[in-house]
Amino acid sequence: MNSRERVKLAFNHQEPDRVPIDLGSTIVSSITSMAYQRVRDFLGLPKEEMKIIDHIQGLPYINEDLLSIFKIDFRMIQVEYMTVQEQSFSEEKGYHYFIDRWGAKLRKPKEKGLYFDWVEFPILDEESLKKYKWPEPDRIETLISLKQVAEKLRRETDFALVGSSIFGGGIAEQPGRIMGLENFFMNLALNKKFINNIMESILDIYIENTKRYLDNLGEYLDVFVYWDDVGSQNSLLFSPDDYRGLIKPKQRRLFDVIKSRTDAKLFYHSCGAIKELIPDLIEIGVDILNPVQVSSPGMDTKELKKEFGRDIVFWGGGCDTQNILPFGSPEDVREEVKRRISNLAPGGGFVFNAVHNIQADVPPENVASMYETALEFGKYK
Repeated sequence: MNSRERVKLAFNHQEPDRVPIDLGSTIVSSITSMAYQRVRDFLGLPKEEMKIIDHIQGLPYINEDLLSIFKIDFRMIQVEYMTVQEQSFSEEKGYHYFIDRWGAKLRKPKEKGLYFDWVEFPILDEESLKKYKWPEPDRIETLISLKQVAEKLRRETDFALVGSSIFGGGIAEQPGRIMGLENFFMNLALNKKFINNIMESILDIYIENTKRYLDNLGEYLDVFVYWDDVGSQNSLLFSPDDYRGLIKPKQRRLFDVIKSRTDAKLFYHSCGAIKELIPDLIEIGVDILNPVQVSSPGMDTKELKKEFGRDIVFWGGGCDTQNILPFGSPEDVREEVKRRISNLAPGGGFVFNAVHNIQADVPPENVASMYETALEFGKYK
């Protein structure tokens, strides 16, 4: 059974030969560059010059040699997530910084910095919103070039192809990146019309970009990825009323556009304790839920599978990345992976991946243990 056949069966809630496995087909199911290099060294793979797809999180494109060792079933078809203006970084007072596509300033410490953080924002109030220049969608020439990659992979390989047209945070998430989180949540409470106007403009950009992307690439994709955090470690980020009244209708409009232009399954990423909203996501067309943050309240894999396993595919939840993967032993990782597979794999509807991206402090032997165990215990027949 090849990868594409395996994935199709799993997506249809049937049991293939083994659980499909992912690493690096999305920017929310990958590995940071530091951890990636350590894994390569641990496995005896040659040094390589890493190309970064997501500078904010420090995520590299993953070489085929590693993907082959771990028998990864998916490949990414996506424009570089975060396009730095002219690919130029500047320096100031111990930091590297850049201005992103949305006009926000991000910076990272020069010494031991792992991530870029948003520090300056182009929208502060309604007056600055009037003057704000919204980003342009992806250039058609860029998408045509990406289409050629997709055509080649579809023709010459049997991998399931994964892509996205989202180039910032989702409709609920991006406002905080262009106005600051405190300002965003204060206005969400005091001036919903202001926030609604911002979200509507973000939605318009994403609809246009999605049409362009899928008109060129939709026929080649197996998965379309959308990320939009609505949960925190312990609770929702928004009240259920705010989600259902302000955010959900906009997500539905975008998802309707996606569904009208591709047969790819719709993958939704939100961290945190979001069990309460899973029925809403299913209602508006979500096929796949990621990352299944098992350390959050309500996100027990056994209970989630029992309650929602017939209606949604779980992609992730294969190993806790907050505690066990960085701080456990390889045997701890092995036992965790076996438990999560036993919870999520029966009846199909499961793609193995860790909970979100593998971070810099994860020992390479634990990464190897995780994927070796998934291959060993993820077999159905």
